[in-house]
Amino acid sequence: MHIKRAKIATAVSAAFITCAAGFATADSPSLGNDPIRIVMPYGAGGSTDITARIIAANAAEHCGTRIDVVSMPGAGGMEGLQFVADAEPNGHTILMADYSATITQTLTEETDWDVEDWAPIVHLTDWKPTVYVKADHEIQSIEDWVALAEAEPNSLVFGHADPLSLVHLPLVLLEMETGIQNVHLPTTGGGETRTMILGGHIDLGMTLPPSIVSNVNSGEVTAIGVFADERSDVLPDVPTFKEAGYDVSFEAPLLVYTFSSVPESIQQELSECIIKGLESDTAQTMSTQASAGLNNVQGIESAQAIYRDTTVRVSEVLAAINEE
Repeated sequence: MHIKRAKIATAVSAAFITCAAGFATADSPSLGNDPIRIVMPYGAGGSTDITARIIAANAAEHCGTRIDVVSMPGAGGMEGLQFVADAEPNGHTILMADYSATITQTLTEETDWDVEDWAPIVHLTDWKPTVYVKADHEIQSIEDWVALAEAEPNSLVFGHADPLSLVHLPLVLLEMETGIQNVHLPTTGGGETRTMILGGHIDLGMTLPPSIVSNVNSGEVTAIGVFADERSDVLPDVPTFKEAGYDVSFEAPLLVYTFSSVPESIQQELSECIIKGLESDTAQTMSTQASAGLNNVQGIESAQAIYRDTTVRVSEVLAAINEE
């Protein structure tokens, strides 16, 4: 994939400018009664889908209207982002995504928007990309994987969502560090990856802990490693790649965004009603049952800060890949 150097340089510079620059400051009307659509640029059934549905079930009464969840995985996720960007800027069409959509794809594809055109309003959680295999596969550890990949380059098929997404970029970084080679197979998301693993169609997959915790607990799959500084609370027995001696860690914040044309007052209203809904006992119970990690949801200030930091890091990694 050709990575656009100029867009990366611009993104790094823009990341140090407040995400709220250029937003309307005039008083705006409340959300009103029209349904709110949470658009996901991924297939249904993955961790993001689970989280969006927890929001829809619990924030609607606080936002004053029904909340629908819409999956738009087309064109590598760009269809969903385009839909939100083109929507009327009234706060009724919002985006829920990780950095792979708003940052990586924006920097590597021709888009009608730039990274700073997305306004993060809620920081939901931080995902820990996790590698897993079918329980009866010959690979059952990080060491098994690396040894087999070194012995037989490009013999193992690795399933993941869109190229350079949060469940692909850590794989690229590991291959850069170790020199191992795998066959990369993009999927529509965590649900399809899991289906292909369970069916024995691919060797390894990468997803997020909530997507596979039940499969791990039932003995269907083995999670072999986590690309994070610390182990996952959901899968506490699974080691990090750092523990195995590989200095690769790349957690991904899950954020709710509006497009930059949505007035700041509506952004604030959305942020507050979503957070209020997720603070309810029902939402926290659902989060615990789904292992969604929604126990420390943060508002606009935190969301903007982590978005700036992530933009810088992703830009630096893309630049390093471009030099390979």
